[in-house]
Amino acid sequence: MEEKLATDLVQLVKDAYASMLERGDIEGFLDFFAEDGALLEADTLPYGGRHVGRDAIRSALHKMAGSFSNFSFQPEVFTTADEWVVVYGTFTATARNSGKTASFKLAEAVHIVDGKIKLINPVYGDTAAILEILR
Repeated sequence: MEEKLATDLVQLVKDAYASMLERGDIEGFLDFFAEDGALLEADTLPYGGRHVGRDAIRSALHKMAGSFSNFSFQPEVFTTADEWVVVYGTFTATARNSGKTASFKLAEAVHIVDGKIKLINPVYGDTAAILEILR
């Protein structure tokens, strides 16, 4: 892959993350998605499933935000292949109902087509830890 293209893809993902994680701007985050973009969350989570389109993704993000009083993702590694960016880092969340916190590794595969996010697929290091703090 051409180095400039790889850099541009990584920057797009970093900008999308900044919208959501640094500024809490869900609408700004959604602007990075294709109209038919998808967020694929683990089915075992309260906000799990395949969320297709900005309205469905918005709903999933609000459900996720409603579950946690605080959550963050600290990327440590960005790598690219073709139209994909894989991000590896640490996810930390505090459950709104219990006040308990979980922290573990998370990888996200982000597929970018024509400058828009077509898919984000988080691969959680420990979904059981999330379910435990949400009890």
